[in-house]
Amino acid sequence: MSGDSLDWRSKTNTNVGSCRPAQCNCIQFLQIYQQEVMKRVSNLVSSNNYELEPGYEARARRISSVYAKIFLETEVGGDPTLLGRYYWMGLGAFASKTVAMVFSAFRSQTAYLTGMLNSDDALNAFAKGNLWLFMDISVWHYLWSASPTSFAKCKGQRNTQNFVDLRTSMNNMPWSSSLSKLNYLRVTPEINSAFGLLPSIESKFKFKSTTDGKFKAAKKVLLTHILYVAVQEQKNILQKIAWEDASLQTNVKSQRGWFLSKVSINQTLALSSDYNVNTLKKRRKGTGRGRERLGGDAKSLPEDPWSAPPKGTILENYDSRMVWINKVAEKYHTLMLDTDGREFLISELRVIATWGNSRETGWIFPSSNPTLNLK
Repeated sequence: MSGDSLDWRSKTNTNVGSCRPAQCNCIQFLQIYQQEVMKRVSNLVSSNNYELEPGYEARARRISSVYAKIFLETEVGGDPTLLGRYYWMGLGAFASKTVAMVFSAFRSQTAYLTGMLNSDDALNAFAKGNLWLFMDISVWHYLWSASPTSFAKCKGQRNTQNFVDLRTSMNNMPWSSSLSKLNYLRVTPEINSAFGLLPSIESKFKFKSTTDGKFKAAKKVLLTHILYVAVQEQKNILQKIAWEDASLQTNVKSQRGWFLSKVSINQTLALSSDYNVNTLKKRRKGTGRGRERLGGDAKSLPEDPWSAPPKGTILENYDSRMVWINKVAEKYHTLMLDTDGREFLISELRVIATWGNSRETGWIFPSSNPTLNLK
């Protein structure tokens, strides 16, 4: 079932100085970090009362910010000496930024208002995937940062149906009916494989004293890690609750037509904080004005920091889409292994990391965050 409100309540203790040693059981441990993730995309309304940020663009920017901070090891439990171990998170920040760009685009707003090509339902499906992917993947990273030992002990118990203190709040979120399709966020083989590689990544990082040495020592395992998380993201989450949505499928199929393909939003993924890939291309050349002339920052990169879907890509088809996702991951990997490329990507992630308090200033319509009354 889906929720009837964006509101939820936290049971966080607000009494100053009331902390005391305590031993959490696994369900409590899992709930603590699930709630932490929920707070990142919510606004505090009053004491212990939160409301999910209703704007799709603002929410996607916040999600990008969390991903960036997890990569940069500036989030709760982070270890700056291990910056880069959460390899997918950097790429995820750029991907969620692209989602924010889609929501902000004038063409999206116009289509949403007119209902053209079921665009309102298609954008809702996009927002649904973005939100619930975040609810899944971020928690795994928070748990590992808190305690790899507790992660191993408790990962098999993650099941939102058993979150006694959070169940009502989670069911109150938009599209909470998706939880059944996501197997209530239980651990998957891909999560086991991806996080099973972290001890190797961390040991290689600890053995080297320089950032360049760390990334090069762990280059093979880093790429394997990111591809496992990419399958979790694309197959286990987004394919099930977004790309299999009939409205989204109809919308993207229509945009492959000759006319609409000329006016559709550019689907190129820019590995930068830029919304507009043309801005990034100017930065690459060192041309234009203002930010674009900072250019030199992108001119020395070993390859272009953007990737468009290969010709013939059928986005709603998992296998077809993964050809592109793998190419994006390989490009990201190439840049991360290059000193200039890594400095560029990290500087862009630091910009994205500042978006954590984004609020919607644009369009929010009654059909946004569709909900059903609880029964």
